[in-house]
Amino acid sequence: MEDLSVIIIGAGIGGLTTALALQRVGIAATVYEAAPELNEVGAGLTISSNATHALEFCGLGPFLEEHGFTPDQGGLIHYRTGKALVQPQIGRDYKAKFGAEYYLIHRADLHNGMVGHLQSQNSDAIVLGHTFVGLEQTDDAVTVRFSNGAMDTADLVIGADGLRSAVRDCLFDTPEPKFTGQVAFRGLASAADVEPFMSVAPAAVAMGPGHTITRYYIRNRTMVNVVCLAKTDVWQEEGWSTPATTDEVLKEHEGWHADLIGLLKAIPEDTLYKWALFDRDALPVWSQGQVTLLGDAAHPMLPFQGMGAAMAMEDGVVLARCVEAAASVPEVFERYEKARVEHANGVLLGSRAMGVWYQTTDPDNFTGFPQPSSAGGPEGNLMAYNPATVTV
Repeated sequence: MEDLSVIIIGAGIGGLTTALALQRVGIAATVYEAAPELNEVGAGLTISSNATHALEFCGLGPFLEEHGFTPDQGGLIHYRTGKALVQPQIGRDYKAKFGAEYYLIHRADLHNGMVGHLQSQNSDAIVLGHTFVGLEQTDDAVTVRFSNGAMDTADLVIGADGLRSAVRDCLFDTPEPKFTGQVAFRGLASAADVEPFMSVAPAAVAMGPGHTITRYYIRNRTMVNVVCLAKTDVWQEEGWSTPATTDEVLKEHEGWHADLIGLLKAIPEDTLYKWALFDRDALPVWSQGQVTLLGDAAHPMLPFQGMGAAMAMEDGVVLARCVEAAASVPEVFERYEKARVEHANGVLLGSRAMGVWYQTTDPDNFTGFPQPSSAGGPEGNLMAYNPATVTV
């Protein structure tokens, strides 16, 4: 479709991927963001092969090569012994198997790179300080309203505004997000400070009763990103920036191996944060009229497969390709949902199942990862999915 006007609500990873992908197919979208400035959180991000395909489509392949870290091996660690239960080959092996590299990257670095690439071709692409509050549709246009009184109209509107999507609430009457009984802690440490505790693979997950610790190198192996997931029913506050303390993280991991405790102790307390994990059920359709959803607004992912950002990237590239291929907005959405709904909703369910598996599996009697058909597996067919070539 030519001369199509597009508004994207949300300048996170999904919204920026969509804007970049649309830019590639000749559509200059406007991205509205509530925040007064773009400050992505200080955390690591997994760019699996399927996500790399998406970012390469958007022109960010060279950026990933420069700023991403490709580990040669992963690991699953016994929480009490500190020994490796399994050490799969990843990294370069993934390119041979799935057609694209596997990267670990600082989330803020990727976000900044996406913003720079988008604005280098359209300096007005991102509008800050605009909180979406509502929309009105006609047969062929959508007017969006913001809390500051501003309005804008476009042929197509995309809600990329996350788990508590205000755009989703305008389209569908669905239950509020539910607390999962899980709390997450995240922190960043200097690689030099934690090197003695990283003997089992450069990227690994430690598995124990009701808990996991994920840790991996980022920023050319100069920093280590750490994420701890723990079952709890006493804390339900959302947000990525609630401070946490070393003592409360250590309390959650009493009895864990000295290497894992040493890793946690080495994280500077001013980089420790916590948040509660919330979940929503999958939607059978994502579009209504001239408006559609993508990323967590459509299919919020729990973090147990590391696929939340990847699914949003896939959505954005596939949606842009549907815009290029279709003759009308209804056809765009028909193609988009046919290509994406079953796949993304399946990953949502697989991520839930993997969380249960990680936190209930007895590491003393570990027999291997679940089969991909049962819970998505650590890889399944997810890595081989290529949003730049899948049929639309």
